[in-house]
Amino acid sequence: MEEPIRVTGRDVMESVLGDSGLHVARTNLNDVRCKAPKFFEQLRRGEANIVVIDADEVSSLDVMALRWMFPSGVTPLVLCPSNPQECAELAEVAISAARLIPGPVFLLLENSVANAEDIVIPNDEPLLELVQPTPEDTLDLNEEERELRLLDARLRSGVKGFSAAVMDPCPTELGKPEWLLVSFGSATAPAATAASAAIEQGQRVNHLRVRQLWPLPEPELMRAVMGIKHIVVAERNLGQYASEVRRFAPEITVVPAGGIGAVTSEQILDRLQRTPRCC
Repeated sequence: MEEPIRVTGRDVMESVLGDSGLHVARTNLNDVRCKAPKFFEQLRRGEANIVVIDADEVSSLDVMALRWMFPSGVTPLVLCPSNPQECAELAEVAISAARLIPGPVFLLLENSVANAEDIVIPNDEPLLELVQPTPEDTLDLNEEERELRLLDARLRSGVKGFSAAVMDPCPTELGKPEWLLVSFGSATAPAATAASAAIEQGQRVNHLRVRQLWPLPEPELMRAVMGIKHIVVAERNLGQYASEVRRFAPEITVVPAGGIGAVTSEQILDRLQRTPRCC
């Protein structure tokens, strides 16, 4: 029997995208803002397109630059894999979503994820459905403002059949969770290690693995924060995503874990252990 083939995240993503028949553009975090007007015009014209954003030449992820790349607050759809299996799965999701929107969908690929090797299990093409946005009152807006509002509503409404974030719950025998650990991209593997270590020490921690950076996966976050007292966000920057989570859940303490450079499980565990414990 043949040994299963191990592939890198980049190779499997390129293979899936190459079979899609869609145009695939490639850029990096330093140049994406310069090219954003072109991508926005593709959205306005309804041109399905995949944009792979390489993040291998930066020490930290400017996730807010991605959030605000389009004018007037229109939020792009940005997916972020954390391992080779997700490189394959999210590439398939990006293809389907780009056709549904229709418009560009962005894949943020970090170097450590792109170069990681693993056995990838093939998945069927996801059966996605575009959620119809709630009707808005745009009568008092001019034509350009109405177009922007409708584009943003379409992107924010999301797609059915796709898990924008996945929860790894702590064991039920420990009791009701009080901590939520949020991670995305390359910070997810060390976050999983830190969550396991914290649970072994008796800390009640749920781990939410974010796969859709933008628009913020609010339904998944809403379910995840119920009953939670403390949130730690593992991210390869200076707490930008933590600030967005804090805006979403202002009544809960939210602290970042990580910084510039690779995020370690020790950094994340330290943050978890330093949050207040219930008496």
